[in-house]
Amino acid sequence: MSSNFAVHYIEHLVPLTRLQLPVQTKLTCENDALKSTHALLEGSLSEATVQESINLLRAFVTQEGKPTGLRPDSEDLAFYNAVVRKTIFNLYALAVDLYLQESSAAQFDAEWWADIERSTWSVAWYLLQTLPSRLRRVLQLIQSNMPLRLSSFQPSSIARLYSDAAPLRFNAFTVAFFPYLRDQTSPLPSVSCFTAVKNIRLGSLGLVEKIRGAVIYSIQRVISLLHFPIHLAREECHLRRKELEKIRDERAEVLGKLLELRPLLTNALEADYNVSISGASTQNRALVVFLSNFALVTSGDASQDVALPLIEQLVDAFKDHRMSHDAYLEAHDLRRPSQLTLLWPRIFLLPPLTLYCAKYVYASRATLAEVAHDVLNTVHNFFKGWLFDPVMDVIATIRAGGEDGVIVRREAVAADFDSLERMTLALAREKLSYNATQLSTLSQQIRQGDLTPVLKIYEEDIKTPMKSVISGTLLRSMFIQIQKAKVDIDQALTGIDRLLKSQELTFAFVGVAPALAVTYVFVGFLAGLLSIRPARYGGKSGKTSVWLSMRRIERLLLFQPKSSLHRHRNSETVQPDGIPALTTGLLVLSLAHLREYGLTSLPARSRLREGFLEDIEDLEGPELSRSEKLRIVDRMWKSWGKELGWYDLAGGRANR
Repeated sequence: MSSNFAVHYIEHLVPLTRLQLPVQTKLTCENDALKSTHALLEGSLSEATVQESINLLRAFVTQEGKPTGLRPDSEDLAFYNAVVRKTIFNLYALAVDLYLQESSAAQFDAEWWADIERSTWSVAWYLLQTLPSRLRRVLQLIQSNMPLRLSSFQPSSIARLYSDAAPLRFNAFTVAFFPYLRDQTSPLPSVSCFTAVKNIRLGSLGLVEKIRGAVIYSIQRVISLLHFPIHLAREECHLRRKELEKIRDERAEVLGKLLELRPLLTNALEADYNVSISGASTQNRALVVFLSNFALVTSGDASQDVALPLIEQLVDAFKDHRMSHDAYLEAHDLRRPSQLTLLWPRIFLLPPLTLYCAKYVYASRATLAEVAHDVLNTVHNFFKGWLFDPVMDVIATIRAGGEDGVIVRREAVAADFDSLERMTLALAREKLSYNATQLSTLSQQIRQGDLTPVLKIYEEDIKTPMKSVISGTLLRSMFIQIQKAKVDIDQALTGIDRLLKSQELTFAFVGVAPALAVTYVFVGFLAGLLSIRPARYGGKSGKTSVWLSMRRIERLLLFQPKSSLHRHRNSETVQPDGIPALTTGLLVLSLAHLREYGLTSLPARSRLREGFLEDIEDLEGPELSRSEKLRIVDRMWKSWGKELGWYDLAGGRANR
């Protein structure tokens, strides 16, 4: 990530480092070393190539520091100047890369320690992971010539850890387990809270209260004793995180000052590129001024006033800085534990757990086989009874078209209606002596549901019910009305049947919808487990990291952190709307992460990726003020917040 940023940040200066020859001059350089070194510098960016170019440049320098053996307006001088410019350019890129890499690593490790510190379970697991190294230090302490007494292992010696007397003192074994306590001259506030013991006055209490108080006191002491190592481990993570954040800020401030030197480097390369044909670049005053400021920022010493010694001083300063940085991290044990340290509990527990699981599976093979059989039957019944058969019913419903009745048949309704018509016409013919025309009219009335003639006969019959029952037509008219009621019921059921038939396809889909939903969710989950394609836009973890970077950028621009580097020097003057070097360096850390995310996680050759990278490039520009960069951040939230899910991660879809 850091190398990509360094190359991107100064890539527009590459043309100023190229070879410049006099007009209408052929490449006739007689010095093969200059040509090969120039080609080597063009091809790679490393400290070894810079050192090789310095060794070559030293061969052309006299004791007075001036180049010798180079004629003005010659091809050798052109190659020499190109090597000088390219060396300075590569040296600046390596410096940006070095400090960005160190600050990024410090921030990454600080976030790792913060994640451990945040959870009690993580702290306990970390304590278990690092237990072998802690025990090794204890064994080394025992093997050394330190005066240890047997009383150190007695409960009374351990109880001194919980004494409220000041100052708090830890014995040698505690310091061996937690080496950071060696540098603590005063008790930590949180540790003092744990070790403080409440004084209990038992003189004025009764026997029961004394026993109860002693039991509670003992339980509290045991709980404190169990929690004390975890709490010390948490304090260890906290102190390492704070120390790494301090290193990050120091490196970020130097990085910010280096980035502020880019305009000075641009002017120096332009000035040398325009006049390098007539003189040596090491004599160019603009390059010397840049190198002096470069050395002042990185090493704090700019006593040299000659280009080549300044370059050599910078290379030596980088080497010393890298060694001192690594030595400091090792001395204070600030790096994350090794992979073997983090994995040894799993490696140690994996064989016995595997053996136990294999033994349990073999002993329960009959039960497991029965469970597997039940699972297969359940899956089979689900797919057949709740998915396959309902889907086939839907297809059959669509194919049949809804012609058959659900409740009554069409033929049954027609038969009941014809029976009613025959009964009514027979009564009218016998009782009322209707002719053919009247019977035809009555038939039409019956089809419309009008049985007025039959009802009139019924009304006359009920006037003399006994007589009508014996000699009249009361029973026939009553049976006709019963048949009429049956026909009405059939017609009502026919209407209900038509309603059900019109919604039959809906009911069929409602029956199969739950099975389809369960199948869809299960297949999607299984496809997500088996899929090897990367998640969209880097997945939830990638989006979360970008959201945190955006929040950090906006917070840095709003509340600029105070610098703790070089407090003994005069504080740098910053314009009211300017950005200090520390804020610039911390911004670059987040912007480098955003650029890496845009290049790796966003779709290539898409408007989303191009616009996202353009906004990041605008934020990287040192010429913009703090208010202008805040407007760019607001534009990024409006443009990419919804697409990249930042509002969901922030806990709501608030409008900006």
